[in-house]
Amino acid sequence: MADHASPGGTALARDLSELLVPLRGGDGKPPLFCVHPVSGSAYAYGGLAGLLQPGQPAYGFEAPGFDNDRAPVTALAELADEYTAILRADAPGQKYRLLGWSLGGFLAFEIAKRLRAAGEEVGPLILVDAPVPHARPLPPEREILLRFINDMMGTSEEEAAPAVRSLFASWPEDVDPAPVFPLIERAGILPGELDAALLADQYAVFRALLAGFSSVEVTGSFDGDALHIRADVFLGPGMDWRGALPGLSEITLPGTHYSIWSGQSLVTMSEIVQSAIDAC
Repeated sequence: MADHASPGGTALARDLSELLVPLRGGDGKPPLFCVHPVSGSAYAYGGLAGLLQPGQPAYGFEAPGFDNDRAPVTALAELADEYTAILRADAPGQKYRLLGWSLGGFLAFEIAKRLRAAGEEVGPLILVDAPVPHARPLPPEREILLRFINDMMGTSEEEAAPAVRSLFASWPEDVDPAPVFPLIERAGILPGELDAALLADQYAVFRALLAGFSSVEVTGSFDGDALHIRADVFLGPGMDWRGALPGLSEITLPGTHYSIWSGQSLVTMSEIVQSAIDAC
């Protein structure tokens, strides 16, 4: 890909890591780096990137195993280490702007801590409806599969369509995922390009990241500028980051964990994000 200038005369490297993908090119403004949610995909940020001001570059991290030949990774600390190293190698000498939705908020927080410890400048750190992780056992396989399908459909468990609930109702809690994906493909509840093989690959990434998120606690803090954009319909676990982010401010948008990524809420979010990165 072509160079994208960054502040101070530096540039993003031509040979970017396969895990850091361009969402939008730019003209020299400081890039926004978006960290994938539990799906492992940076695709969720495409709409936001497209609504930022002209010339605003944006890049997204995609997880190992998602659209690449890597094996999925469970250890989120290892991912944060790798993503931090990628940023310092591919985008050196700048003040890093980080954003993460859901699980991506925790990873962005961990990256911000590591960058600050390495003497780098960070700001702002933007979380979007990001739950605070707490170590807990993984739910039964059937529930993980249901979460995965709902995530693919852009709905929460509470909002699951009747067709999805009925499909899962007859399966045991410890269902083997492998035979499930052809059944989901035949049910026609997802876009046709998501065949059984692709669903199995993406589920492996989703499950690994969910297992990692279910095994960690927040430690340490980041004392730089931080913003949490939250949905006003509260469906998830606790989202109180104030103990780890003393410089935190919060803004609430109408919608749920998923619906804030569409319509007027997404437009407003893009304006909030642009203002935050321009102010630092």
